[in-house]
Amino acid sequence: RVAINRACNSLNLPWFESGVAENAVSGHIQYIRPGISACFVCAPPLIVATGVDEKTLKRDGVCAASLPTTMGIIAGLLVQNALKKLLQFGDTSNYVGYNALNDFFPTMDLKPNANCDDNGCIKRQKEYQEWLKHNPIVEVVEEETVVLHED
Repeated sequence: RVAINRACNSLNLPWFESGVAENAVSGHIQYIRPGISACFVCAPPLIVATGVDEKTLKRDGVCAASLPTTMGIIAGLLVQNALKKLLQFGDTSNYVGYNALNDFFPTMDLKPNANCDDNGCIKRQKEYQEWLKHNPIVEVVEEETVVLHED
């Protein structure tokens, strides 16, 4: 994923990244936009950030039976997000996590790290900041509509 990240930063190509945690009961999907959102090197999974060899990990608390289900859920979220982007419907999620232990699906925007180790990411961050100077983003606030049912 680090090599894909470098290539996408170099070519200024957005990409989708996903993973399932070593405990087999959590995972995430991320839509990475060079310079706009955190790249894979800016916010790597803990196992990548620490450089620990996965083979040496103790497997206490791992629920191997849940691995296929967790992978299926993450894959489904990833495909749905990719389709939303490709077919231009709905909002593409920047980050969606999944925790099977309590059915928790956190979402968030991950900002790029100004001290990222990927030079391509730093370059894209500077380009995006320059672009923002000439194209300020105006946030549109939508009013919530109350749905009434006849019954």
